[in-house]
Amino acid sequence: MFDYSPTLTDHFLNPRNRGDLEDANALGEAGSLRTGDAFRLMLRIERGEIAVARFQTTGGGPEVAAGSALSECLVGKTLAEARSISSDYVETLLGGLPDADRSAARVAAAALTAALADHAQPPAFRAAQVARAPGPVAIQTLRPSVPRTLGTTPADETAAVAAVLDEMRSRFQADGGDVELVDIVGPRVRVALKGACAGCQIAGLTLGGLQQRIADVLGRAVLVVPAPTQGRVVR
Repeated sequence: MFDYSPTLTDHFLNPRNRGDLEDANALGEAGSLRTGDAFRLMLRIERGEIAVARFQTTGGGPEVAAGSALSECLVGKTLAEARSISSDYVETLLGGLPDADRSAARVAAAALTAALADHAQPPAFRAAQVARAPGPVAIQTLRPSVPRTLGTTPADETAAVAAVLDEMRSRFQADGGDVELVDIVGPRVRVALKGACAGCQIAGLTLGGLQQRIADVLGRAVLVVPAPTQGRVVR
């Protein structure tokens, strides 16, 4: 069973420091749009300390939580302290991660390493980078519009989510893709992205819309998470 700690769940449902940072002077990216875990970390570093941190991700609940916990922890740290942060430390901030989701901590830590390396570049080199790629579309934290008061069984919830996917399938297939339900465990709804959806640059937007619909149907907050792909790598 995939269990999330109360700390991780809080960071997902109430993410800190999520969004763009226009005056960032350090930017690091990790993960991949193909695997649905693209991660961008933006820092504003002043007098050798991190003054502001923001993140964006196309990932699901674990990636959002990792970005929230990491960015919150970074503010006020010196560059030397930031360099000591590892993926294991990010996991500790989250109260642990299931084995299937540990890549979320690795992606966040890799983005931090890239951001610090970016800041270390000579000012003239950084100034020459006049245009940077726009940030990935992030999945928004979503709660049901109208909470449901009646209880439902796991079978009822599975059938309800399957019905939502059937309802939205024509939209996915119109773009050459599809989405299938893998399982539902607690607040986590794991789905498999098929065809064009697996490599879509707006996968975060697709899952965000799906997540809102599922939250409304189930009457509770959910975390829609892409199922890991074979050979998933951080790059």
